[in-house]
Amino acid sequence: MASVISERQTSQRKSGYPYWKWPIVIGLSVFLLYLALRGVEWRRVGNIVAHCRVSYLILACSCGALSYIVRAMRWRILLSAKEKLAYTTVLWASSVGYLANNYLPARAGELVRTAMISSRSRLSKTYVFTTAMTERVIEFVILVLMAFFLSLTLPQRPVWLVRLMLLTTVSALAATAFFLLLPRVDRARTGLVTRLPVSGRTKDRLHGIAESVTLALIALRDPLRLFQVCGATTIVWTLDAAAAVILARALGMHLLFSVAVLLSTGLAIGNALPSTPGAVGIFQFAAVTVLTPFNYTQTEAIAYILVAQAAGYVVITTLGLIGLWRYRLTGTTETGRL
Repeated sequence: MASVISERQTSQRKSGYPYWKWPIVIGLSVFLLYLALRGVEWRRVGNIVAHCRVSYLILACSCGALSYIVRAMRWRILLSAKEKLAYTTVLWASSVGYLANNYLPARAGELVRTAMISSRSRLSKTYVFTTAMTERVIEFVILVLMAFFLSLTLPQRPVWLVRLMLLTTVSALAATAFFLLLPRVDRARTGLVTRLPVSGRTKDRLHGIAESVTLALIALRDPLRLFQVCGATTIVWTLDAAAAVILARALGMHLLFSVAVLLSTGLAIGNALPSTPGAVGIFQFAAVTVLTPFNYTQTEAIAYILVAQAAGYVVITTLGLIGLWRYRLTGTTETGRL
């Protein structure tokens, strides 16, 4: 456990926001929060939350928890291209990573879960981190494609939404092409590193990093593995959208499944922006922007996203704390188990 904390602190120093960026990040969050909250009827928000149906809320949280479980299964599929790991090892490391992402800046959770997997296996940190980033790209690509096709079923689509979906779809396809073609330029990469004006030790390190990245990406060239990863990702977003629909029902609202997928897309895009932990301001702005064109009032959109964020924190905090407990319980000498 101490090693994970140390790794997390080191990663924060290396990859966290420089001090000069914090005013920008906080300023952006405050500005978007102002745009999202101006004109909100807070008494109405309180009334909506107070009448939340607990049974539906619990069901929505259950779908959310199941979504995280499937995410861990998906990551294990990528990791298993080089070494088989116990499912619980990946589940708890993944949960702690999501926990850290919710409470720490600069998406430090990606480095935390990388360190946890590396300490329980023979996999290099570079390889593990690359699979985590690959997973993120695939997740975004599948979500955007789902949102694009489901948006075609909507009776009304704002012009900005059509343009945004076209832009994100093109970006998703470009990212897919990049990841699929990168392993094919391995020979060119080797020659490029060899010609760099750096020491032999640095070249060896760069070769090792590049090989780990290439190996992680080559894993997707296995048709069965690629199908499993894409299938698991589709299940993940289906569960998230189902949770959103159920949560809306808990608050006395009606949310179409297709609009729920669009909302997930908006939140995913917003989550990619520099933000404070929890994406305060960005999530509120995304929810208002996506939901109001579909007969949601601004007040209803804010009530919904506040409850959704609170429920999400409860789910991932529970899973993450269990993961930390299991990691500490087993110590750092046991390989491949948690």
